Amino acid sequence: MLASMLPDAVLLGRLAILAGLLPACALLAGYLLSLYVHREPPLPEQASHPTPRLPTVDIVVPVRNEAGWIEEKIRNLTALRYPKGLLKIWIVDGDSDDGTAMTAARHTSEGFVEVIRVPVADKILQLNAGFARAHGEWILVTDADARLHPDTLGTLVARAAGCDDVAVIGTSVEPALAHPLERLHWQLTNRVRKEECSRAGASIVAAPCYLFRRSLLGQFPPDVVADDVHVAFVAAAAGKRVAFVEANVLELRSPLRLGELFHHKRRKADAYLREILRFLPERRRMLPPARRLFVWRAAQMFLTPGLVVFGGAALLSSVSSGGLPHLPHLSSGSSWLLIAPLGWMARRYLVVLAQALALASLLLLVLLAAQAAYPFSRQTASYPKVGTPLRRRGWTVAS
Repeated sequence: MLASMLPDAVLLGRLAILAGLLPACALLAGYLLSLYVHREPPLPEQASHPTPRLPTVDIVVPVRNEAGWIEEKIRNLTALRYPKGLLKIWIVDGDSDDGTAMTAARHTSEGFVEVIRVPVADKILQLNAGFARAHGEWILVTDADARLHPDTLGTLVARAAGCDDVAVIGTSVEPALAHPLERLHWQLTNRVRKEECSRAGASIVAAPCYLFRRSLLGQFPPDVVADDVHVAFVAAAAGKRVAFVEANVLELRSPLRLGELFHHKRRKADAYLREILRFLPERRRMLPPARRLFVWRAAQMFLTPGLVVFGGAALLSSVSSGGLPHLPHLSSGSSWLLIAPLGWMARRYLVVLAQALALASLLLLVLLAAQAAYPFSRQTASYPKVGTPLRRRGWTVAS
């Protein structure tokens, strides 16, 4: 009698699958859907007329052992179409032992390039050293292996013109040479940030190149690893907005092998988790659109891996017990109408679908690894470079 009253084990298995996999899918798809459902007044594309006064800008470039890149990086920055009297370039060397600082010092005679030496290899401490010397109204942070189009700075400044509530502006990024999954990740990320910005403001910016108001941030806390995430969250907590421009900044170093890509993403996920936990108490100070994006991102980062594992384990258990959920009975005609379009889409977009599934699986494993290791993480902003150096190939950005 009691046994007949207990729920069927197969039914419990199916409920477990639904309880895990469906919420996980909802977190992933719901975030994008929320961008369309909760429409906010979009950020204006740019001022309707040229700004009467261009602001002063300090460019801070943290480097370490970049002797093979620094010459080209400085040439790339000096080629920016921006009044040189309003520009200052700070090359902040972090204890290089390959002559990077001496190579950069050859350009100080130009008057707007300066070299700062820091006795430690730590990106955050190097950025803070540059900020301490900077006096411009805006600060542009860019990496040694990032190449900017000559109009990039002008585009970023124009994006902020007439928008007093915009405090941070990020750019799209394109890897010059990368693992296919890394290239797909950047394509999707650029698209998502564009959609965010066209409705409410971007959630974060990308490290290779971003611009922020000097008044927003004096120094990074010393335990920050993801400077790009931190500066965006600071803006959100201050009630400011984050903008995005399609500037196509070229990144010359990217992961080329799957193992390298995994470790690269795990390190970034660890740093992202740190910033979410740091700003979780500050979410109430954020504007409603920014707060919504922040909560969605936090839920994705913390809940999705566990839900997928729980649902996947339930699915395996159900399959092993012969309880795999059955499709409802369909006639041959209705089955063809249902399956034929799916088959056509699978054939048409087979490669894209396979790459998207592989990327989703990789990011899930990355999040699981980052969450498991987070209580023991001692990561700092000093880490090895990724990818194969492309400097020897003479990459340039078209003018």
